[in-house]
Amino acid sequence: MSWYRRPAISLIAVLTIATVVFSAACDADDGDDAGAPSPVAPAAGQPLTLRGSLTLDGQPLEAEFLGARVLRDGLTGACQLEIPTVTQGSYEIDVASDAQVRGCGAPGADVLLWTFVADRYLFSTETAPWSDESSVVAFDGEFSSEAPDGASEPVTEFKGHLFAADGARLPAGTVVEAFVGDVRCGVTSLRPEEETEGFYTLIVAGADSVSGCVSDETLAFRLDGKPAAETAAHDLRSGGAGHELDLTLE
Repeated sequence: MSWYRRPAISLIAVLTIATVVFSAACDADDGDDAGAPSPVAPAAGQPLTLRGSLTLDGQPLEAEFLGARVLRDGLTGACQLEIPTVTQGSYEIDVASDAQVRGCGAPGADVLLWTFVADRYLFSTETAPWSDESSVVAFDGEFSSEAPDGASEPVTEFKGHLFAADGARLPAGTVVEAFVGDVRCGVTSLRPEEETEGFYTLIVAGADSVSGCVSDETLAFRLDGKPAAETAAHDLRSGGAGHELDLTLE
């Protein structure tokens, strides 16, 4: 399980602890609404928490890894703020907003869950809508071993480090974009070193999602709007397979 790394504790831990405390307070209420999603709207730029139950082939999911992608305007973002486990189908996961990680949650977006079971990636068969009205959303999802791609589309995925022309590491917040010609097909931003060991994760859409993002074309990359020296093939793989590619400013 090398493609996605379980982030180190820090800001993630604070977010997770806050979510647990908040959830416990909700569960302590009496009545039929105990444990229901909070009606409190999230603060601007804050993550969305999904929680509920997940099944695999109709049985409660048991998994060491759970992640989230955000689908918005045809683009896909890697947006989990942690990679939690799933026990007896029960899960809770924080999903980044666009203010935290470029290409992540915003109005009109949908959240797609993924897991890693029996040495392969599985994607949920349905998505959850991003909410601007509640900071916690209930979502019960399904995975299918016969339809492992679920509601996902084929994409090209990259991870690596970002460098200035002199070899220095670029800072957290650096925006990474992928283009086919003048068409932007992927966007993300670099998270703090302690969360991802300095790796960016970029998901590049195909032409079925964004017109012009044609497969087998050459991808050009930009770092904070400036061209990177490297290019890559847009090979549209399914199932979570990706490429390791360090990017360097020209």
